[in-house]
Amino acid sequence: MTANRIFCAASALILALLLGGCGKVDLTMKPMTPEGNDISDISQQSEISDVSSADSKTAEPADESSAEDKPVYGDDFVNCTAAICYDLTEDEIIYAKNADKRIYPASTTKLLTALTAIEYTAPEYIYYVGSELDMVEQDSSMSWISYGSSLQRNAILAAMLTPSGNDAAYTIAVNVARKIYGENLSDKEAADYFCVLMTDYAKKLGAENTNFTVPDGYHDENHYTTASDMLKIAIAAAHSKTILDITSQPLVIVYDEQGEVHSWKNGNILLEDTTLPYTVIGLKNGFTDEAGFCFIGYAEMDGKEIITLTFNCDLEYRFSDTKKLMDLGFGLYDSDYNYYESY
Repeated sequence: MTANRIFCAASALILALLLGGCGKVDLTMKPMTPEGNDISDISQQSEISDVSSADSKTAEPADESSAEDKPVYGDDFVNCTAAICYDLTEDEIIYAKNADKRIYPASTTKLLTALTAIEYTAPEYIYYVGSELDMVEQDSSMSWISYGSSLQRNAILAAMLTPSGNDAAYTIAVNVARKIYGENLSDKEAADYFCVLMTDYAKKLGAENTNFTVPDGYHDENHYTTASDMLKIAIAAAHSKTILDITSQPLVIVYDEQGEVHSWKNGNILLEDTTLPYTVIGLKNGFTDEAGFCFIGYAEMDGKEIITLTFNCDLEYRFSDTKKLMDLGFGLYDSDYNYYESY
């Protein structure tokens, strides 16, 4: 081979290497916009992005500790039959147990009774107490409103939500139904019509497995729901300033239209627990033999809101399970703490 041919071949080889190397450099150093986007040809950008991503994954394997799953808590985490812990701020269910199992809601029903009353009557609307009191079961929880008296809407809502007055629930039911369907309805007809309004309201909230037949939650085989459905109702209640103004108070004092003063103590003992690092705002407790002890809780801390639901608990577990769920929701759960010595 002559010297001239060797020189030409060497020159060609060097030129090819330079072109290949420079091409790579050129493609990875295109001008960028202020937002960090390549202003070169889109197809080139896509190709480079894919290559860079692959290189990054190869060169920098993911930290195994960051990929670990959050702790999973089983059905034995709480003692009640059905439960939910829900982060209202992030719209996220943190824990659920038998969430779609049919349960009896007992007096947590009254949250939907209150929402229905608010839907159909203004704050100044007057509720008249009458013969519907005869429909209330004798062993019911009572607010002891008097036959012939009258109360503004928020006052009678307090009578129902604070001492869990079944008498107030029936007065609300018949007054709302007669406002909507006519004054000639009998007490029984009015109560039944109101329950239709309640169930329709629940369906609008997305509660598809709920059927309410009484306004107070007193046991009826056909009065049922699920924890998932009650969560939807609880979320609506948590967005009601009227309900929260009532359920956040350990003691409520109101006057009826005749000037008589009524004071009712709230059955939610968490409202006065000063050891809790968060503020409990509501919402409603309940009990029947068939439903067990139930509670829907709502609490806030540092701008974060948590809703808890516990159904069919033993008495000693209702608020203990609730505290455990609230701690879990706020990231405060301590596996070494005995929650069942609290209440």
